[in-house]
Amino acid sequence: MQHPINQCDREPIQYPGKIQPHGALLVVNRHNLLVEQVSPTIHQYLNISAAEVLGKPIHELLSPYQYHPDFEQGAYQLIQTAKGETYLVSHYTADYLLLEFEPFLGYTYNEEAIMSKMLHYLNQSDSVSVSFKEAVKNVKEITGFHRVMVYMFHEDGHGEVIEELADPGLEPFLGLHYPDSDIPKQARELYKKNLVRLIANVAAPDSILERIPGSENNPPIDLSDSILRSVSPVHIQYLQNMGVAASFSISILSQGELWGLIACHHYQPKQLDYRQRLHAKMIGQMLSTTVRFQAEEEKQQVLGFWRDNTSNLIRQMRQSDSILTGLTHGNLDLLSINSASGAAILYEDQLTLVGHTPPPSFVRELAVFLQKASTKQVFQTNHLASVYPEAARYADSASGILCAPLSADLNDTILWFKPELEQEIKWAGNPDKAVILNEQGETRIEPRSSFAIFIQSLRGRSEKWSTAELTNAYKLREEILLLIQEKINQLRRLNEELKKAYEELDSFSYTISHDLKTPLATIYNFAELLLEEDPAIDNRLLTQKILRNASRMQQMIKEVFNYTKLGREPIKLQPIDMQSLLFQIREDMLDAYKDTKPDLQIGNTPAVYGDSTMIGQVFSNLVSNAVKYSSKKEKPTVQITGEMIDDSVVYSIVDNGIGMDPRHTDNLFHLFYRLPDAKTFEGTGLGLAIVKRIIDKHQGKLWFETERNKGTRFYIKLKKTESA
Repeated sequence: MQHPINQCDREPIQYPGKIQPHGALLVVNRHNLLVEQVSPTIHQYLNISAAEVLGKPIHELLSPYQYHPDFEQGAYQLIQTAKGETYLVSHYTADYLLLEFEPFLGYTYNEEAIMSKMLHYLNQSDSVSVSFKEAVKNVKEITGFHRVMVYMFHEDGHGEVIEELADPGLEPFLGLHYPDSDIPKQARELYKKNLVRLIANVAAPDSILERIPGSENNPPIDLSDSILRSVSPVHIQYLQNMGVAASFSISILSQGELWGLIACHHYQPKQLDYRQRLHAKMIGQMLSTTVRFQAEEEKQQVLGFWRDNTSNLIRQMRQSDSILTGLTHGNLDLLSINSASGAAILYEDQLTLVGHTPPPSFVRELAVFLQKASTKQVFQTNHLASVYPEAARYADSASGILCAPLSADLNDTILWFKPELEQEIKWAGNPDKAVILNEQGETRIEPRSSFAIFIQSLRGRSEKWSTAELTNAYKLREEILLLIQEKINQLRRLNEELKKAYEELDSFSYTISHDLKTPLATIYNFAELLLEEDPAIDNRLLTQKILRNASRMQQMIKEVFNYTKLGREPIKLQPIDMQSLLFQIREDMLDAYKDTKPDLQIGNTPAVYGDSTMIGQVFSNLVSNAVKYSSKKEKPTVQITGEMIDDSVVYSIVDNGIGMDPRHTDNLFHLFYRLPDAKTFEGTGLGLAIVKRIIDKHQGKLWFETERNKGTRFYIKLKKTESA
C-alpha cells in the first residue's frame, strides 16, 4: 500500500550510538575525564579491549603515546599507536570530549599548490559555472573518486546536478533532479555543521559503542560533530540501490545556508586520509566564497534593480495626481518591480491593465474568487489552475499570480501575472518514495530502488515567485495603504477645518453684525443731530464723538482682518530670542502707559521655536491686557517669566489687576467677547481670540488662572526646538 507520508525528517541521525568501522572512538566525560563509551575497534590502536578502556582516565590510557594533552575543538594531532601513525581528532559536546582515531594513509599533497591553482581559476573566471568545473576537477584529482558532482538545492529543497566529472563509461547524472526527501531536512542541517562527510564502505557493519556498566539507560550521545558517525540505514540502502560503495561530500554554504554539495561517488569501498579530506574541504570553502560573491552578486544585481525600481515607483506614485496614474503612467509601472509579464490594478471600481494579461472579464472574475478565498495579505501561486480551475484557459498569460490586496474586502487590489513555463524535469527515478505499513500500522520509508530517468512534464505552471518579488509586493502594498490612509486623514482634517470655518463664519457674521451696530448707531444718531442745526448743540463735541466711534470701527475692522489673515498666513518657524523680544515689549508698554507707570518685571527668558512676528503679537497682546486691567491699581505690577519643562517652554504673565469672574470666562477666547467687568476699559474683544488662534497654529497650549479683584495669570506652552 502506498502512503504520502515521509518519515525521514524524524530519524534521529545524530544519535546513532555507533560509528563506521574504519576508525575508533572514545567518549570521555569532560568533568572527570573518565572514558564512558568506546568502540570495539579501539583495540587496533591501544592494544587493549573496549572493556579494559571503560572507566579509565583518558590521560592514563594515552600516556604511552606522545600526545598533546590540550585537546582543542576540531583539531587533530598525529600520534604513534599500535596501528602505526594515527590521526587523533578531538571534538566537544556539552558534557563529553570525543576522541577519534583514524590511520594515517601516507597521503602527501602540496596544500599551497591546491590553493594557488584553485584561486587562479576563481580569479580568472567571469562565471560561477567555470568555478564549478574547476572545483570538480580538483576534488577528483585529490580524492580519486569515480564520479564528482556539484549538487545544487532549489528553493523547494529538491536537488539538481549542475556540474559533473565522471570516469569514462559511467552513465552521466548531469541535469538530473532528486527529490528533497533524498536528503532530509535534519541531514541538510548536519551538512551545515560537518563540511565534509565520508562513508568509506557502504557495506561495512557499524561498530556499536560499548557503555560503562550502569549507564545503559543514559541518554544517547550527540555525535553531530563526529567524523566517524555511522550512517542512517535508509541512506545506506539508498546508496546501495544506486550501486555506490563509498561516498564523500563537501558542503557549499552561502550566507550561512546550505547552497549545495560537492558529491562524490565511488563504486568500490574507498577510504580517504584525514588530511586528504581537509584539502578537499578547502576546495569547498573557496567554492562557497565564489558562490556567495559571484552567484549572489548576479542575483543581487537583479534584486537591487527591482528594489530601486520599487522605491522609485513609490516616489512617482506620491508625486502623481492619483495612485492609479502614478502606478500605470510614467517612466516606471507595475512591471518594473518584478519579472511578471502583466499586471492589473482594480481601484475604486476602475480596472487598468498593463502588459500581457488575461481579458478584463476574467480579471474581474478572478478578483471575485480571491474575495471569497478571504485573501487578506499578499497571496502568490505559480499554479493558479490548481486553486482556480477556470484559469487553465489563460495559462499563456496567467499561470502564476501575485495578489496584493489594497482593501479588506478586496474590491481594491493589484494582480501580477506570469505566463506558463513549459518545462520537463528529468528525475533520477520516480521522485515518489514507497511507504511500507508494518503489522503495528506504523509506516516506514523504503528508499527508491530504481533510478531510471523519469521525465515529469509540468503544464500550467509559471516561473516561481521569488522572495524578493514577494518583498517588493509587500513594500508597495504597505506604501499604497499608507498613502490611502494619509489621503483619508487629509480629507478628515479638511472636513474638520471646513466645519470649523463654517462655525467661525456663522459666529463671525453674528458678532460682526451685532458689535458693529453700536458704533454705527452712535454715528448715525450724532449725524442726525448735526443736520438739525440746533444752536444749543455743540457741533464740535458731536464731531469728536463721531470720529471716536468711527475710529473704534476702524480698529475693530483692522483686528478682524488680522484674525482672518491668520488662517491663511503660513508660519515661518525659527528659534526666537525671547529676552530681546520681551524687553522691546516692555519698552513699548512703558511709553504707552506713561501716566500709569506700571512695574514690568521680566524673569527667565528661555528661547522658543516659532514665528517671531506672531509670537511677538501674542506677548504684546497679553502684556498689554495685563497692564491695561491693572492700570487702576495703586501700583500696577506685571511679571513675565519662562521655564523649560521637558521638550517645551512654558511662559507665565501675571498681573495684579481686576481679575475675572470664573462664571463668565467660558467664551473668553471667542470673537468680540468682553467680560462685564472689562467694559469700562477700551478694547474690541478680538485680542485674546487672535492670541488663541496663533497658539493653536503653533500646536501650543494657552490657559489661565484668575480670581476676581486678585489678578490673572496666563500660561503659554510652546516648543523648545523644531523636533520637540
